[in-house]
Amino acid sequence: MLRRLEIRNFAVISHCIFEPGNGLNVISGETGAGKSLLIDAIGLILGDKASKNLIRSDCDKAYVEAVFDLESLSDRVKDEVKQIAEENGIPEDEDLIISREINSDGRSSARINGRTCVLSVLKQISSLLVDIHGQNDTQKIFDESTHVGLLDRFAGPDAVKIKSEYINILKRYKDTLTSIKQLGSSPEAQAKRREYLEFALNEISSANLKSGEDEELRIKKKLFADSAKINSILTETDEILYSSEDNATDLLKRACGLLEKLSSIDESYKDLSDRIASLSLDVEAVASEIDGRLADDDYSEAKLDEIDKRLSLIYDLKSKYGNDIDEINLFAKNSREEIDEIDRSEEILDKLRKELKVIEKELLAKAQELSKLRHESALRLSTEIVRELEDLEMPGTRFEVVFTEHPKNRFFSAQGTEDIAFAFSANPGESPKPLSKIASGGEASRIMLAIKTILSGADDTVSLVFDEIDSGISGIAALKVAHKLKKISEGHQVLSVSHTAQIAASADMNFFIHKSSDLVSSHTEITRLDEAGKINEVSRLLSGTDDEASKELARNLIDRF
Repeated sequence: MLRRLEIRNFAVISHCIFEPGNGLNVISGETGAGKSLLIDAIGLILGDKASKNLIRSDCDKAYVEAVFDLESLSDRVKDEVKQIAEENGIPEDEDLIISREINSDGRSSARINGRTCVLSVLKQISSLLVDIHGQNDTQKIFDESTHVGLLDRFAGPDAVKIKSEYINILKRYKDTLTSIKQLGSSPEAQAKRREYLEFALNEISSANLKSGEDEELRIKKKLFADSAKINSILTETDEILYSSEDNATDLLKRACGLLEKLSSIDESYKDLSDRIASLSLDVEAVASEIDGRLADDDYSEAKLDEIDKRLSLIYDLKSKYGNDIDEINLFAKNSREEIDEIDRSEEILDKLRKELKVIEKELLAKAQELSKLRHESALRLSTEIVRELEDLEMPGTRFEVVFTEHPKNRFFSAQGTEDIAFAFSANPGESPKPLSKIASGGEASRIMLAIKTILSGADDTVSLVFDEIDSGISGIAALKVAHKLKKISEGHQVLSVSHTAQIAASADMNFFIHKSSDLVSSHTEITRLDEAGKINEVSRLLSGTDDEASKELARNLIDRF
């Protein structure tokens, strides 16, 4: 549940801290004081679009931060929040802290527990924590596409289970239909497809590719490139030492012979003769080893060219059939299977058509099971909504759930085999008509409140926000709305922006929003009211004054809750 909301430099709010409690929290104040800004700030936490127009005029950024108590959440919601947080690297903590910052250039940033996140993640998490029902939300009741979801929520876990089973069967049904369409295409198209697959298969098969072969060839090519350099140096060295006409080995042998003759004439040259003889033997040994290495070298231009051609073939096949050799071989495997399917298309088509009939029966049975549950639930929902509306000072109303079977060409949809729409009649004797054509704004608010009241037991969103749910109503109807909000708050934290005394009187906590101005700027503040402050505010809402007679009326009204 929401424990703390801090707002800085947000429109006319320079800084305020809102700390709601359990049960029913009512926010009231003079018209134009900024009550809607509190809802706008919560909307930002829920991922609403940010605008630089929300930044206070004398500031360069606005900031909103909400603290949620995780222990107050249901186990299902806690698990979902934890899973989303883990998937997105959001640190775990006792509380969940969500913040939004809006900059003067219109850009905004979102953080959860200090970790920057994208709005899609923020919306995923925050939608599990808070549900806002405002003037725009009232319009949702006019959107017939939302009615099936509301009915299924009322129907409970059985509807969720049956619908999930229906969706799984529907997927099998659609997959089978797709396979039938593919196999049942024109013979000319199948022949062309087979011709292409055979060409591809022959091209891949003749290449006889081995997994990882391309990487091995690249390594071998690099080694061959190094071998070419080594071979060139060894050949040049061999020519100097051994192979050329005036090679070093022969020259040293001649010098050795001359010094040997000289040492026989004069013994003092014996040392020089021995040294050059040793040098000649060393050079001859080096030359012999170089010659041997040249003989052993596996390098050849022909082999390098062979590697290049093989790599070129592999790259060409990659451009056609896959990103790597494994994908190319998988393409070949799938091609063989598809050729086999084409060859056996009539046999397979016959089998698929039989399967489709079985799946269609199974799908129809599950759709009928879902429809039966929905029809039963619709009767109960209609009865309960009429009862709630009577309690909200709307006697004589009729509420119906209208089922319209889909046409045959789109019989099975994701929602079942029927369109579902709510119909309403405000006056006895009039037949129910679509809500969008018959219900006024005040009536729509009460219908939505009736639905929220009925569904509140199945809703595990812990914090519910009602923005002026009392719009268009007064007197006894407002008193009944207050009782409904009080009932919902028994299982939820409820935040209600209100302008009626009845709802303010029913609150467990009251907050007053007021605006002050000087010659320079305006400031909006939010204050939690004590018991005396609550009496004064209810008195103001009742009569516009806080005289003793009004206060006595306020006390009597508060005592009714």
